[in-house]
Amino acid sequence: MQLTPDPSVDTTILTRCSRLASGRPWWSNCLTAPDRSALLAIVAVVCGCWMFGTGAPTIAQDSASEASPASTADAPATAEKPATAEESSDDDVDNANDSNAGQADLDEAIIRRIDAETPKQLDALIALLESAVAKGLTEESQSFAEKMIGSIQLERAQAIASQLIQGGGLRARQLRKEALDTLRAAVKNDPDLVEAYQLIARLHLLPDGDAEEVRKAATKVIELSADDPATQSGGYVLRALRQSDDEARNADLDAAVKSDPKNAEARQARALVRLQADDINGAVDDLKALLKQDPTNQSVAQLTVEQLVNLGRTDDALALLSEALQASPSEGLYRLRGIIYRAEGKEDEALEDFGKALAMQPKDPVSLLQRAEISLSRGDVKSAKRDLNEAIRVEPRVADSVAAVRVRCYIAVEEGRLPDAINDMNLIVQANPEDDFWALQLANLYLQDKRPRKAIELTTEILDRDPENVSALRTRADTLLGLGDHAAAIKDYELAIKTGVDNPTQRSGILNNLAWVLATSPKDPLRDGQRSIEFGTEAAELTDFKEPHILSTLAAGYAETGNFDEAIKWSTKAVELGRELEHDQVEQLEEELKSYQDGKPWREEQETEENRVPLLSPDDLIDT
Repeated sequence: MQLTPDPSVDTTILTRCSRLASGRPWWSNCLTAPDRSALLAIVAVVCGCWMFGTGAPTIAQDSASEASPASTADAPATAEKPATAEESSDDDVDNANDSNAGQADLDEAIIRRIDAETPKQLDALIALLESAVAKGLTEESQSFAEKMIGSIQLERAQAIASQLIQGGGLRARQLRKEALDTLRAAVKNDPDLVEAYQLIARLHLLPDGDAEEVRKAATKVIELSADDPATQSGGYVLRALRQSDDEARNADLDAAVKSDPKNAEARQARALVRLQADDINGAVDDLKALLKQDPTNQSVAQLTVEQLVNLGRTDDALALLSEALQASPSEGLYRLRGIIYRAEGKEDEALEDFGKALAMQPKDPVSLLQRAEISLSRGDVKSAKRDLNEAIRVEPRVADSVAAVRVRCYIAVEEGRLPDAINDMNLIVQANPEDDFWALQLANLYLQDKRPRKAIELTTEILDRDPENVSALRTRADTLLGLGDHAAAIKDYELAIKTGVDNPTQRSGILNNLAWVLATSPKDPLRDGQRSIEFGTEAAELTDFKEPHILSTLAAGYAETGNFDEAIKWSTKAVELGRELEHDQVEQLEEELKSYQDGKPWREEQETEENRVPLLSPDDLIDT
């Protein structure tokens, strides 16, 4: 699998190609063109001894020869007389001058290099250096000239690449070709020019680039920068971006991080690859290392937190967010921590964070909507409506978002406007047709509005998609029970238990309802007192015998088997606990107890009356 570079990343990569100083002497910024005398003195010190192989700079020699040309070359040699030591020395000088005839051009190129900036000046400089090489230079001088040509060609390529970054338009392909041709010439003149190989790789990362050329150029970067861990690490990253298989790519990213553990690009790239490979723990380790280097990097902080939450490591996510906020407070991180607090049921902490987010950015619709939902959970409809309206005012487009419609729906529920709530929830379901959670919320709203057949229709659609959806089975069973279809309800309850219910609250609810219908159904073939006691006992255990209606169910099971002593015992406890908790069904609990005291089992068949009033259309929704 290959990584596809983000176009914005390509631009970032290329913009790093700044004008290098490698082609300019270190002293070039200290002098202007007229400072020739000072320049010559510096050249004598810097260049003379090592570049020309003489004790005095060639520039000075050339100046002297113009004033008084040497005459020894005119002295003829005779065949009969061996050359004297002085004459032999003169011959050596002649040979040296012949092999170093381009030195004057090289010296002139060194001087011109100081101020050469425009493409025309740089091209002229390259021509002068090539002339020097063609005329002849010592081995050291030729090597210096070629490296100088290479550095200038690199500078020219960088300038061309800069045009490409700024928007090459129709010339983009031509500009890249020109830059690559110039870079190839540069590395031919200076095979050790690391920066040139880096730019070659980056240019081939652009669309329609050659992956093999990326790998070849990046490999050269890696080889040439063995003593420069930071540069070598960058080379590994470049090569990883165009590796042909996962194993090679992963090896390069590991090498990049090992070479330079502080290379943020390497860490980010490896984290991305690990996420794609479902190595969440490894990705989080890289992201946390990045955040430790730069606690102000909010995008990394957010990604790390999201992955920690996905792993169930919420405490780690909150601790990391707190560190990031301490280093660099921002509304985004406050909002993110508030959302996590809310998911953890810590509403006070969530409200505080949403308040801080809004203090930093009052026009933050997400925090406003989150705060509105918390207000609704506390029955504060007025505050919820105020935050909803403010969110829409600061960002009108948010009115059609799922979050805003959800808040509006819940406000309608709190205000008893169930048709309005149903229409809003319908909008959410239409926006998320495959999300069974919202479909179940709609089914429950239908039940609240006494439209059981609509609820059955909806839950059946869910079960057609997912036959083992326990929540849908429970909702449909409860609805069928309310309609008096006890056999179908029992079937759904039993299927839900068979499917497996891990959540204690959900399991106790299903067991209780199944036990109740098995004990109280008026239909003789459906009752089974012993099974009712079995299911009722487990439901009571799961709730620590602290739910009045579940104790009532257990009592009904014993009454069905004829054990009225146990029935009265548990029914009495149900009544006492119901009164203590101010349970809304205390009167029925008392009636059940009296029935058992009279030696009669309890029978119940609910009859839900269908609401026939037509639902409003979304256009008729009441303004909130």
